[in-house]
Amino acid sequence: MFTFTERPVRRTAMMPDRPMAGMSMPQSASSSGMMGQDHAMPPGMNMPRTVFSEAEMGMHRAMMMATDVNTQRTWARKMIAHHRGAIAMSQALLGSDATDAEARRMAQAVIDAQTREIAELESWLERHPG
Repeated sequence: MFTFTERPVRRTAMMPDRPMAGMSMPQSASSSGMMGQDHAMPPGMNMPRTVFSEAEMGMHRAMMMATDVNTQRTWARKMIAHHRGAIAMSQALLGSDATDAEARRMAQAVIDAQTREIAELESWLERHPG
């Protein structure tokens, strides 16, 4: 078992603590290799594309769309989207040129743990209908 250490994040104008009004996420990253070329991204939000970009965009889109009839169910749905994003990012690492054995072991551990947690959350949703 391992844990990730969360570091405080300095908020700036480029990194709001909540989505900006009217901000929409593009359906896919631009083929030019730079996000932001898609007009759905606000000016100044050009970011380099990485092996994780698709997973990150999908996770954020899914989390924003995850709603339900009450706060508890909404939380569970958002956590499922978050965990699926962690799995997708870990799979991207495993499918990349990453060779560090410890990083690859941690990525697989994330996949295993998050898969179990998704099953738990989905089971809770089934037992707690709206």
